[in-house]
Amino acid sequence: MSISINRQATQKNIVVEQNQAKKQQEVSKQGVDSTSKNQDSVQLTSQVQSLNNMQATSEPQVNTQKVETLKAAILNGEYKVNTERLAEKLSKFEGDFGKAFA
Repeated sequence: MSISINRQATQKNIVVEQNQAKKQQEVSKQGVDSTSKNQDSVQLTSQVQSLNNMQATSEPQVNTQKVETLKAAILNGEYKVNTERLAEKLSKFEGDFGKAFA
């Protein structure tokens, strides 16, 4: 007596695949029905819309000409750092930073 295991496994696989296909069809039908019923929407206030317009029309906050001038000065070795002013600014920053978290 011999049993064909491969044949039985193939039949089980076919049934499983058919069941999965039916489930996918049901899910896709439900998905179509639910999307037509439940649609989310967002409405922006006039203030937000005006802010968005201002951002879109505003000029960039980077002064590209100044950046290029500084790059060239650094590359040429012409840029000099004012160490006293730098020390003052760092000291002020640290003082302000300490006050913010005190």
